[in-house]
Amino acid sequence: MRFICDVMLGRLAKYLRVLGFDAEYVRSEAELERLREEGGDRILLTRRTKAMRFPHTVRIRSESAREQLNEIKGLISASIAPERVLNRCIECNRELIEVDKEEIESLVPEFVYHQYGRFKQCPSCARVYWEGSHVAGLDRLIEEITN
Repeated sequence: MRFICDVMLGRLAKYLRVLGFDAEYVRSEAELERLREEGGDRILLTRRTKAMRFPHTVRIRSESAREQLNEIKGLISASIAPERVLNRCIECNRELIEVDKEEIESLVPEFVYHQYGRFKQCPSCARVYWEGSHVAGLDRLIEEITN
């Protein structure tokens, strides 16, 4: 399942990426038009009442990202796959790659380097990720969405 989040839904796009969904974040009408012309199976998520015509559009009513996620829970809950969770860059939406710990030593705090053994990195923006204490909160979020 692939999404487009318009300019009013940046935090929702990040939540979707954390959950493993391909979620493009568009800041302009031109970007949205380009994606519309490309076609494909993307679902447009928007807060606008008069959204650009898109094959599949879902209007989001809430201003809170967590509530927005709950608005689409029926749409996404069956598609949340454990192997895809925490596998996308929250900034640029690219799939992360596993990296050797030694490769990222200079890119993370010393404590993090010594505390964790597995790291992933974005091949586009080089941001480094690890499964820190936030994972417990993510487990609760997934349970909330899938139940």
